[in-house]
Amino acid sequence: MRAKGWRNVFSFTFLQYIKTKSFIVGNIIICVIVAAICVLTNVLPVAMSGSDSSDVGDENDPGTEVSDFFKAGEVSLFDEVEILAKDDKSTLSEIFKDRFSEPQSSLDDVVEELKTTEAMKIAVQITARTDKDGKVTGYEVRSYYSSAAKGSVDELNGVVEELINRRILLNAGVSPEKYEDTQVSVFTSKTEAGGKNLNSIQGMINYALPMLVSIVLFMFIFTYGSVVAQSIATEKTSRVMELLLTSVRPLAVVIGKVLAMGLVSFLQFFLMIGVGAASFAISSPFGWMSKAAELLKNPEIQDALSQMGQSGGTIGAVAGVSSSDIEIAQTMNEFTKVFTPFNIATIIVIFILGFLFFSLIAALIGASVSRMEDLQAAMSPYSLIGVFGMYLAYFPVIFNADALQSGDGSVNPVQLFSYYCPISSPFALPGAVMVGTISPMNVLISVLVLAVFVVLIAIVVSKVYEAIILHNGNRIKFGDIIKMAVRK
Repeated sequence: MRAKGWRNVFSFTFLQYIKTKSFIVGNIIICVIVAAICVLTNVLPVAMSGSDSSDVGDENDPGTEVSDFFKAGEVSLFDEVEILAKDDKSTLSEIFKDRFSEPQSSLDDVVEELKTTEAMKIAVQITARTDKDGKVTGYEVRSYYSSAAKGSVDELNGVVEELINRRILLNAGVSPEKYEDTQVSVFTSKTEAGGKNLNSIQGMINYALPMLVSIVLFMFIFTYGSVVAQSIATEKTSRVMELLLTSVRPLAVVIGKVLAMGLVSFLQFFLMIGVGAASFAISSPFGWMSKAAELLKNPEIQDALSQMGQSGGTIGAVAGVSSSDIEIAQTMNEFTKVFTPFNIATIIVIFILGFLFFSLIAALIGASVSRMEDLQAAMSPYSLIGVFGMYLAYFPVIFNADALQSGDGSVNPVQLFSYYCPISSPFALPGAVMVGTISPMNVLISVLVLAVFVVLIAIVVSKVYEAIILHNGNRIKFGDIIKMAVRK
């Protein structure tokens, strides 16, 4: 049998690689980074939403740079158009207490003082914009600040802008009691007929997930494929291969090494998933996942989700639940639908086929060199193919951002091509499966196309590997390998 002895090569390569210090330390570092990212992703949104930045006058605020300014900073107001009334200035006085003033000196003198002072001071100038007839079309708020107050300018401008808007409405006849009723936000969205109506969180996931998945899979598939080439080249150039071939057939060497590194990458990939899942589970009581789980237990939200599934729309208003909480519940409900047995099995199959495709090519390249100095030059075509495949999967997603964020299911021609091209499909398909931009039938066709190319590469390997592994002359070019496969 031409592959006799591959199990010995497999077990030796696998055990040798996982025992190296670089592999162990590298995995520890990767696990720590993955755990930190998952914990921050879970906890940080809740922590950020829990701090109300609009409460700038709260003396009990623990103190960021902005809140420190509202506690200790000084404000000088130059209202050149007198848009702010006495009540508005009283509001500023309450916020800054005795640190708010309408200075008697000129703006230029105050700005000169700001250049040298070490205190947190800001001078605010309000001017009007007019048309050619002198009619006021808007107002401009320009702030001059000392270096110590640099991080607080935008927050203060927001306060002044809100006071101006309020005063405009009051001057137009809106009563103070009705003013609060006018403070509502209007959000717009667009959905192609027949497409999904995604909320903002789902749209961001749809956009970012395919790019993230393509990068991660590229790192695993391409990196471990390169390790296969380096391992074979090292053993060949150090004459270890000649001793190895006395007990096993040449084809068994490539099969054993490719499968061993495939198992290593597969285990490392699932190690990252396991660490990430565990990190989310541990931090869930303090993060948005716990909040989402509690929201999904709400009977009214469950009914709304059921109606959404029947109508294909989004969840409407639910009594006692904010719009942001509804989006979280809807996103979690849709996110759980991603991890179906079909999707998981498909992603695993794509990962295995992608690894075999690139690793078999790398094994041929590693066997074609007789000196380690030639390996880098020999790997250049392999590197170009891999990088081109990754970018072919990555960049079409960027140019299709609107469709992904709206969920209309449309894909551009380059994106569609990346699903079927064997050099890009291992990186493009998993993300497309997760966000639902490719139908199950097209997934099956794409996987079959990739499998056919893996078989073709395996046939080339079986025909020429035994010849090139024993070659000790000049480096064999990839074109020569193809010619050898055709002649055999």
